[in-house]
Amino acid sequence: MRKRKLLPGALILCLALAGCSISPLARNTAAFSNATNLLVDNTQNAYRTAVRLNEDAQASLLVARYDTAQPMDPHSIRPLIDEKGLQARTDVLDGLRTYAQTIADLAGGVSSPKLDEAATASGANLKSLGDALSSSTPIHINITPTEANATSTALKALGDFLVNRQTKSSVPKVIREMDPHIDTLSKLLTSDIDILRDQTGRDYEQILAQQDSFIRHAAPSLSATERRTEIQRLPRILADKKATDDMFVDLQTSLNKLVATHHALAAAATSKNNPSLQARIADLRAAAERLATFYEDLSNNSK
Repeated sequence: MRKRKLLPGALILCLALAGCSISPLARNTAAFSNATNLLVDNTQNAYRTAVRLNEDAQASLLVARYDTAQPMDPHSIRPLIDEKGLQARTDVLDGLRTYAQTIADLAGGVSSPKLDEAATASGANLKSLGDALSSSTPIHINITPTEANATSTALKALGDFLVNRQTKSSVPKVIREMDPHIDTLSKLLTSDIDILRDQTGRDYEQILAQQDSFIRHAAPSLSATERRTEIQRLPRILADKKATDDMFVDLQTSLNKLVATHHALAAAATSKNNPSLQARIADLRAAAERLATFYEDLSNNSK
């Protein structure tokens, strides 16, 4: 189910009241927060999709080898991303979500004890993860020591901001200072998705090969109707493979748009209107909404 977080409550109320004035900075950061929230939800969905698909691929291999001289041990099945890895990714994504919500609330003068608490917790998690990345890579991405250090620095910077919570007057400065760190974290996720794309492609080919083998070896015991049904699954598997890869491509495109939009937000973090920035935010929002629809269609097709 797709989740959507609306504009901060105080801003919604303000927009509904005649004569209420909201600064362009507050309006732009709120719109950026909404788009980021939707993107984060569907990035997390993409990870879950990849994990489930890999489980299906391993299960198909288990079935194929069950009656052979070298059957597959069910205990050998391992998740594509373990709980620690998923939690690390979730922490990074939730950190980006909370950061976007925080600058929106600060710019709009919104005070939220719950957000303060969430920001502090998220910040502490990110700082801890950043410390771990200094010596290893718990996110399980093959990156160079230089990239690992940059990621660690970005996570610590984001964590420090969320823990300390700046004042409204410093929001433009915070956005500019955080810009290179948002860039680093987005690139980290993009490189991670490259790995997922490669793995899911191979998983679909595995499922396709096992389905084809099943049809050929089970032919004598299948009725004409059953055989027809099983054969019809082959093009659907290929269609799902393309749809999943398209989802990952769209996800990477959306993350790149997030970086570009934050760059524009940092460059125009003043009280003046900026049509170019507003266009970028609208583009990011549209990309995130397309991704949400795409993911829902893919989930429905797999049922």
